[in-house]
Order: sequence, then structure tokens, then C-alpha cells
Amino acid sequence: MKDRMTMHQIIKDSIEEFKERLEDYPNGFYQGEPHDVIHEIADSNVPAYTSDLMELAAGDVSLATNEPELGPAFDGKPTPVNIVAANVYEAIEQALWEYWNEHENEIKASKDEAEESEP
Repeated sequence: MKDRMTMHQIIKDSIEEFKERLEDYPNGFYQGEPHDVIHEIADSNVPAYTSDLMELAAGDVSLATNEPELGPAFDGKPTPVNIVAANVYEAIEQALWEYWNEHENEIKASKDEAEESEP
């Protein structure tokens, strides 16, 4: 039986992926702000299947009722699935930016230490 997908778990997994990228590419990753990586992770962690998106919306009705700031996902038509997908994307993106803002100084210090230890 498949585990129930939740926004909490999706966001947790997205943050873990973000941390891994920071650790794996300390010198090539940080260029001031991680826009591209945040957008890439958010995009790749939005479920692709309608059933998964509807399951998320059933657990959090705001995913289906809030108007996404970026507009509907996929083809841009305001269908329920497209609205839910856009809201999931925006929630992941927001969580990643919050993580970055809370940990930016540590991330910069870690990057500086990595650069100083290179021969």
C-alpha cells in the first residue's frame, strides 16, 4: 500500500534535496542567491499525477481554493489540477527560500571554509 503523500513530507524532502545540493556543490552552487536551484527543486517535487495532486488538495483545501501568485501550472488554464499544482510549487518554493534565509550565514561560512581549505 502506498504511503499517503502530504505537503509536509514533500517540503521536508525538498529541503533535504536542497541541503544535499549545498553539500555536494559548495563552490559551484552559491553565487549570491540560489534562484535557479530553488526553482528547479520546487518544480521537480510537484507531483505529476492528478491523483496525487487531488490527494494533497483533499488534505489541504487551500491548495485548491487559493489563487496562485504565478497563475495556474502546466498549460496555464485555471483547472483545479493546474491550480493545485501551482500552489504546491509555491509552497515548496516558499519553504526553500525560508530555509535559505534562516541558514544563509552558515551556508556562506561553510562555503568560505571549503574554499580556504582547498590547496
